[in-house]
Amino acid sequence: MLGLLPYLPLIPQGDPNPKQPHTFPDARSVVGDGIGQMPPAASTFASDVDGLFYFCFWLSVFFFFLIAGLLVYTTIQNRRKHESQAAASSVTHNTALEVVWTLIPTIILMVIFAWGWKGNLEQSIAPGDARQYRATASQWSWAFQHPGQKDSTLNEFWCEVGVPVKFTMSSKDVLHSFFVPAFRAKRDVLPGRYQTVWFTPTVEGDYPLFCAEYCGKDHSQMISTVHVVSKERFDEKPWNKRPEKDEDWGAQFYSSLCIACHSIDGTPRVGPSFKGLWGKTEVLADGSTVTVDRNYVHESIRNPSAKIVKGFEGVVMTPYDESMIPEEGIDAICKYLETLKD
Repeated sequence: MLGLLPYLPLIPQGDPNPKQPHTFPDARSVVGDGIGQMPPAASTFASDVDGLFYFCFWLSVFFFFLIAGLLVYTTIQNRRKHESQAAASSVTHNTALEVVWTLIPTIILMVIFAWGWKGNLEQSIAPGDARQYRATASQWSWAFQHPGQKDSTLNEFWCEVGVPVKFTMSSKDVLHSFFVPAFRAKRDVLPGRYQTVWFTPTVEGDYPLFCAEYCGKDHSQMISTVHVVSKERFDEKPWNKRPEKDEDWGAQFYSSLCIACHSIDGTPRVGPSFKGLWGKTEVLADGSTVTVDRNYVHESIRNPSAKIVKGFEGVVMTPYDESMIPEEGIDAICKYLETLKD
């Protein structure tokens, strides 16, 4: 069965002002409303997965009370009534009882296995007309390519309600896991190989996508948003739209890719703070200096290990190619850095 994650802070892609507090997904949208509850169902897989989950859950409840009740009953019924009562003769076995408690659990396990096997096959084989997406995981963000799209959108993607979608996924660094609780869809993403996952969304809305495998210090920040929209909205290709102001677009890149390691309030994190960084002369690990300008920002994004700031030796940053941050995106990031003055 799919495991459930505790709800975590959601970093929304598209927020032009990352200084605002992060929003949080409703806990009920991730872990359900109470004991034994599943998250809201929003895909064709949900009914089958939930059916198996509740079958196991209520079966466990039934046998718990049955066994506990029999234990209490036999303890009271067979207790020693008085001091003079002789001990009963020992019973070595009961063939009929042993057959029953072996046969019934075996049948139940076979039913659970067959049910799970059927669901696993359905989730493993995508229909031929499924829309093809690409997903690339890296510490600590997701990059998505929509059908026919060259560039990637960061930490969010759009899909049409009622239309099956298939993701071909890869990792740039370590083990990650693609997990959308509302869709009952989860698949590990490994470096050096391709993995696939598919689903058909059935309810319009925005749903959190989590990384469900620990992938490093800021694993909890690796959250994206799935937008399930109508055909009319999907045909507008909302993923191609970006803010009018470059600095707002740069703020989106910061919210999606940089916020886990770089603050904007002067507090050092994994990497230097972005506050007052633009135009500053930085001392590097080898003792040389560099001015933070467009060339330095470009090099730090494409080849982050080329120049390491003193005090941050040993920090490994993921390089981002043009599919994740185009050249225009680097210009937007520079514009955003210019606004973060001391």
